Amino acid sequence: MRILQIIDSLGFGGAEVLLRGMTPLFRTRGVDCDVVTLLRTGSSLEKALQAEGVPLSFTGSPKLYSPRQIFSLAKLMRGYDVIHVHLFPAQLWAVLAAAFSRSNVPLVSTEHNTWNRRRDWPLRRFDRWMYSHYRQIACNSEATAEELVRWCPHIAARIRVIPNGIPIRTFEDAEPVELPDIPSDAARIIFVGRFEPQKDHATVLRALPSVSNAHLLLVGDGPLRPQLQQIAHSLGIADRVTFLGWRNDIAGLLKASHLYVHSTTSDGFGIAACEAMAAGLPILASNVPGLAQVVEGAGILFPVGNENMLARELTALIQSPDRRLKMSQASRQRAQQFSIDRTVDACIQMYVSVLGVSPPTLARHYDQRRC
Repeated sequence: MRILQIIDSLGFGGAEVLLRGMTPLFRTRGVDCDVVTLLRTGSSLEKALQAEGVPLSFTGSPKLYSPRQIFSLAKLMRGYDVIHVHLFPAQLWAVLAAAFSRSNVPLVSTEHNTWNRRRDWPLRRFDRWMYSHYRQIACNSEATAEELVRWCPHIAARIRVIPNGIPIRTFEDAEPVELPDIPSDAARIIFVGRFEPQKDHATVLRALPSVSNAHLLLVGDGPLRPQLQQIAHSLGIADRVTFLGWRNDIAGLLKASHLYVHSTTSDGFGIAACEAMAAGLPILASNVPGLAQVVEGAGILFPVGNENMLARELTALIQSPDRRLKMSQASRQRAQQFSIDRTVDACIQMYVSVLGVSPPTLARHYDQRRC
């Protein structure tokens, strides 16, 4: 079985990190899996896949929303049994490329969030048309599935929930990295996420002045970075905030930290929060559908944008080592539910379903390809 994964890019984000982690594992299960991205970023995720021998191609178009993507994809989509598409506009261009090339290869997609900007506009008919071309749509959480069905009820029968997964041992066994510029006695609070409107870094920054003896580590980058740096300066906490940019040693940074905050306006799952749980960090997260179900019972949920509650909870945790230890144990236990191996196996089951191939037949197909 040959699978093609299509995604907007392999810049840093939850969907991108998930795809990078899953793709090599398909081969260990006898499934050939290639990747195409609409944009080439030169990111470490691209380099990691190439280093592991995963075939990685690019459409060559410099613009994500250019219709030229259709014609490039039409050529790159040939010769596969199933095409699995992630994110928008890749979801749109793949549908149009299949129509242009008159391809009958089944399309499947993964919905990665409970909300997107199209739902703020009168684009329901457009989305209904687009999603109707996908045989199966995997949703990364029950909340994501519920919101998609609410938006496009007619595709309810095509939806299946496949929770995101992470390489748990990578985060369990990591060694802490050194952070020489941060006071050794300060509580280290870390947040991993793109500096974009969906991620609510400003609430964390506004909470920090009320949290004594704490240092904030922000891992990520994006268009809002200058604005967030300005907020830190205006609040008088610039010396207590470190903007680390994108890093390849996330697991080590998590292990070098004491608390993890995931502040966002929407999040269908929250891979970064799940990674932090696997590293054993107490979690404080925005109470939004999807993310809340991942964290609930193991961490603390706070209302979106409520910096006062966040500050109080951070202070209470910093002052209570025993409570932090209990939450750390709860985090590790919860993270065990989100193995990336389970995610890969569930995706293969989805491919089997759309192909109408029974698992024994599929196993024989694997053996024949290896001969």
